[in-house]
This record gives sequence, C-alpha cells and structure tokens, in this order.
Amino acid sequence: MNVLQNLTVFYNQLAPDSTYRNVCRGILEHLNEAAEGTVYDLAELTNSSRTTIWRMIQKLGYESFTDFHHELKRAVKNYTYYNRILPAEDCTTAHNVKNALLSQMFGAYESMKADLDAGAVEAVAERLYSADKVRFYMPFQSSSIYSLQQNLAMSGVETAFYCLIPELLEDSRQLTENSIVFINTIEHAETMDLKPVFESIKKQNAVILGLTLSNSKYREYIDQELLGDENGKIVERLMAFDIYFYMLSEIYRMKYIMD
Repeated sequence: MNVLQNLTVFYNQLAPDSTYRNVCRGILEHLNEAAEGTVYDLAELTNSSRTTIWRMIQKLGYESFTDFHHELKRAVKNYTYYNRILPAEDCTTAHNVKNALLSQMFGAYESMKADLDAGAVEAVAERLYSADKVRFYMPFQSSSIYSLQQNLAMSGVETAFYCLIPELLEDSRQLTENSIVFINTIEHAETMDLKPVFESIKKQNAVILGLTLSNSKYREYIDQELLGDENGKIVERLMAFDIYFYMLSEIYRMKYIMD
C-alpha cells in the first residue's frame, strides 16, 4: 500500500472523536501543505502535537517521520498515477469514460470465461472449510470479500481482514499451520516492504493464496496463485477479483451452509 491508502484506511477505521482521525483528515484535506511541511508544520496544520504525529506514523507502520514524509511527498507528486483507474486519454469526455469502462468490463468477462476453472475454485472452498483461520491481507476491501467472510463465519471459521502493516504483522504471529491467508499486492504503487509479513506467515506454516502475483518479488512465498494477468487493465483486474470471490463465496455457501 502507498501512504495515501494507509492514511485513508486508518482514517476509516477510527472513531469519529479519535485524535488520530483528526490528524489523518487534516493531512488528507491539505496534502500539498503536508507534503512540503515539517513535523512542526503538520502538528499546526492538524491542531495536534508532534508526539501525536509521531505515534500515528508508528501505527501506520513507518519507522520515522522522514520515511513517512518522503513517501507522502512522492505520493502527492504522483497522485494521478496512484489514483487513476483509466488512462488519461480515455477521460476526455464522460461518454469516453463510459465506453472505456464498458470495454474493460467486456474484456474481464471474456478473460474469466476462458480461464476461470470452477473445479479449482471449489477445491479452494474445500480448503477454507478445513481451516481454523482465514485471513485477507489486501490493500482494499470489497463486497465480494464481505460476502465470503459472512459465509465463513456462518460455518464456524474464524475470519478477519487487515490492511495496515502493523496489523498484518501482529495478526500473522497468531496464525497456525491450519490457517489460510489470501494476499493481494499492488506492487507498482507499493511503498512499504511486505517481506516481513510474508516471512512471518511462513514461520507459522500457514498457507498463502496469492492473487495476481505471478511476476511478484514475493512469488517465492506463495503456495497457490489464484488469478493471473497482473499486467492487465485495472478495471479488468478489479472485476476479475470480484467475480472470483463472489464465485468462491457462492460455492462455499452451496457446499457448507444450509438455507
């Protein structure tokens, strides 16, 4: 995850009256000023203290203000790169945006129709049913993951979703050899090293199911790859992701939950 994703996820997790929530909001609402400011400037900008800024940075998984500030400055400079779903040339008019999205939706359909193996998805569902814990370590949540988590919980499987690296590390230490972890990375936008997380999972002998990690620097840690074509268009990848997990959720429900 990049620093903007970290800040947004952390902000969404916090209570409305949380001091850290106010700090996140202040930074997100004044990105340019925050990217150019010192720790003193950020404290003034967010009506907080340097200590509060430092503690929040630690909770986000950064080792120093310098590391955090460097990544913030880089992310703000490249914001359109981080936050672009379609190429700029497809966004000249609303009509063009519509056509580009529909084209990618059709591309996702054709790709999944040809490559998605129902038997392989059913085999994953069977592995999940035998697991003691199922974890989702991903940079974004989705309704398809929520659907699967609800079905897992209904059948007595412990499940949880985590985004921030400190949370991933803490949770990974509680895994067992009967645990399964779904991991998805967006390495073209990643600014934090996930290697300690992968190593912690493997230390517990948990199973790692990776999504679009065939060309990943973390490939050696993956026990099974679920989706390929990580170089495809963004919307196609996102749709393939949701189709896979909706399918997995429905197959799991069909096999293990009585209506």
